[in-house]
Amino acid sequence: MKLRVDRSELWRGIDTVLEAVSSKPSLPVLANILLEADEKILSLSATDLDLSIRTQVPAVVEENGRTTVSARKLAEITREWPEAEVSIEVQDERLKLSGRLGDAESSEGAYSLSGIEADEFPPMPTALDGVSLSLGGDEGETNVLADMINKTVFAVSGDDTRPVFNGVLWRIDAQGMEMVATDGSRLACYRKAIDLQEQIQDDQETAVIVPPQALNQIVKLLGSHKEPVNVTLGETQILFDIGHTHLLSRLIEGPYVNYAQVIPQNNTRELRIASEDLLPAVRRVSILSSSYTRQVRFKLDSGQVELSAASPEIGGEARESVPAQYASEEIEVGYNAQYLMEILRRMDASEVCFQLNDHVTAALLRPVDQKEGEDYFCLLMPLRPTG
Repeated sequence: MKLRVDRSELWRGIDTVLEAVSSKPSLPVLANILLEADEKILSLSATDLDLSIRTQVPAVVEENGRTTVSARKLAEITREWPEAEVSIEVQDERLKLSGRLGDAESSEGAYSLSGIEADEFPPMPTALDGVSLSLGGDEGETNVLADMINKTVFAVSGDDTRPVFNGVLWRIDAQGMEMVATDGSRLACYRKAIDLQEQIQDDQETAVIVPPQALNQIVKLLGSHKEPVNVTLGETQILFDIGHTHLLSRLIEGPYVNYAQVIPQNNTRELRIASEDLLPAVRRVSILSSSYTRQVRFKLDSGQVELSAASPEIGGEARESVPAQYASEEIEVGYNAQYLMEILRRMDASEVCFQLNDHVTAALLRPVDQKEGEDYFCLLMPLRPTG
């Protein structure tokens, strides 16, 4: 293998696939990046067997070939390499990088890395059997996908005892898409009406549970690519095709919980409050909340909300009043401040509506203003009163 490639293109390719490199590889080759030179293309691939990413960058290929080398070391060398052309050559099972490092003729660098045979690298399919979907025919569809991920993935559980909570439920039918995530203490649900009748049959509904690592990587890719996203939802895997990049991820086995059962139907008390008032107030008051519960108490009264917290560990207390629209009976309820702040940040709304019932029923939070065809809400369980 012998080629020349711009440092910026090489780094873009490495940075794209690096997230899929295993931190604790079960096989030595899984700590490596697969490099494949063919015609005018350098392909880079990485996998941890759950998540696989393959991308292509332009290169001047003098000799086709393939090899694998340490992902971290190749990334560190490329990151520090100045903006210049890099020559890559494989000799005696070693990858050699060389080239100018500055304007002076004598400023040159040469690095060598040992590799592992490319045949030991797990193959990555570029096609799957399943339901296929293309997003991006409409200019905003890929933005909607990124927005749906950002507004739900934060609520995924990190507890491995209930695997279905470790991913985001993604449901697709001819009328649109829905994403749901929950960890048992909070839930985020985003529904978006999109006309998919040309791609999905009227009676067809597909639901998969996608790991957050794959979804976060898709958001990163969507930020740097403007091409349509082609998605194939298989039985055990999901494949994203974005421009010159393929991402393949295993799916989490279901079925997902019936989350509709936990959404309260009798929350008749309504609180409206400006996010720019509530979020900083919760952040300040939570400084003196219990380090164990992070509880901030809400006392709702006509025209205002009183926030309070107490830290038994240091004997501190905090209290603030925030203007709000509330016209029902007085009520006191406590929430985990960290969970609430994450919801408010992801909601990204100028004004938020809380729908409440009592101090033991989950609150429903929605942006006061939502775009046509969107329904985004979060559910937040209250904490047991303390103090």
